[in-house]
Amino acid sequence: MATQIDNTFRSLSFASAISANTLVRISGDNAGAALVTAGEAVGVTQEDVAATGVGAVKLFGPTQFGIVSPGPVTAGSNVFATTGGVIVGTLVTSGLTLGTAINSGTTGDIVEYAVKL
Repeated sequence: MATQIDNTFRSLSFASAISANTLVRISGDNAGAALVTAGEAVGVTQEDVAATGVGAVKLFGPTQFGIVSPGPVTAGSNVFATTGGVIVGTLVTSGLTLGTAINSGTTGDIVEYAVKL
């Protein structure tokens, strides 16, 4: 699936139907789901989306990219800054939470993440 990135709008696929103006969390690689329990919302749907459809999400802010070392990083999980200017998927001593991974990756991969507010 191709992904459109237009400033802070993002096209995400949804397994279940979702209504417009619903808070969205990342549920997999370039996939979203309604935020129904406590979690990390990354944006708001702009339209009603049918099950297995693709819909526009207005992100709360622009995304960033980071190199994973060591891996893995899982989509929908937090990413953390560590020494050497890389990101990790597990909290480390003195680590700083950067945001939520939009796609998964292993060591050496570049991962996009939604910056934490």
